[in-house]
Formats: sequence, structure tokens, C-alpha cells
Amino acid sequence: MFNKFSLKYLFVLLQVLLLAESTHAQYHAAVGARAGKFGSGLTMKYFFSPDNATGFELMILKTKIANGGWWIAPFYEHQVPFRTPLIQLPLDFILGGGMHIGYYHDKYYKVVDGDPVYYADNIITVGADLLVALEYLVPIKSLPFAVGVEAEPFYEFVNKGPEFLEFGITLKYVFNTD
Repeated sequence: MFNKFSLKYLFVLLQVLLLAESTHAQYHAAVGARAGKFGSGLTMKYFFSPDNATGFELMILKTKIANGGWWIAPFYEHQVPFRTPLIQLPLDFILGGGMHIGYYHDKYYKVVDGDPVYYADNIITVGADLLVALEYLVPIKSLPFAVGVEAEPFYEFVNKGPEFLEFGITLKYVFNTD
């Protein structure tokens, strides 16, 4: 079932995972890129407290909804280590709440009875957002990066749009690792 090469590969992989677990460190601030289902752009994070449990994240995104537009989304977040016996990776679980303000030059619409109903040009949207994410901090000091996977359900209460759920991945450069 296992040949000599696959057993060596498995042993090396286990060593790397154990090293990653033992060298996991938090960070105080990060800046990076986000690629999403609808919105891609810049993301910035700053932790308020020294224990790195609570913080603020700001996303500035170019959106693909309609003919394209811009989103600014601030979040208040709580980030905690996510440890299970089955997954031996230094993952953090992130839960946050916030809002977004969007701007669309033209062709922004809502769906009524399955058909698009277009708004006037130069429309502003406002909505409430929830952020649920997993983040992996690369455990190598010379590679100060964090990689994340996010789900962001949202509800627009000013100029409701056609979508309500965003997914994304992030790559952030981290500052002040312990």
C-alpha cells in the first residue's frame, strides 16, 4: 500500500506540521489582497488588544456585481485559535460583524419575481455584513504571511441588490509577529 518514498514523504509532512504547531505566533496588524466571488481588492486588519483577540478589519473592494462598482466594508472581529485533534494546523477562527457602503455607476439592479429591475445611475447601497473565516498564519519567520478563507453573508437595506452571499480568499502580509 505504501512504498518507501510515500512513507518518507508522510514523515516529512508530519514533521512540518508539528513544527508549524509549535511555532504558531499571533500578529498585531496585516495588509493584503482579497479575491472574492464578487469583490476583490485590499484588506487591512489591526488588533486592539495585546492578546490579539479583538480587532478591526477594513476591506476596499472592486465588485463585479452589475457593471462593477466599489465597496468599503469595515468589520469588528474576534479571532481565536481553532484547535481540534483531527486538524493539527495553526488555524484561527474569525467571527465579525460590520457593514458595507457600495457605489455603482450604472446597471445596478434588484431581482423582483425573477426579473431584474434596474435602479437609476450612480446608486449608493448600504448593508449589514457578517464575516466568518478561517486563517492560517505561516509559521516561518521569514514568510510573514497569513492565508484566509472567508464567507460573508450580507443584507442590503438601502437599494437592495441581486446578491446576499460573498466568498473570498485572502493573502496578508503580517506585522509585529511575536
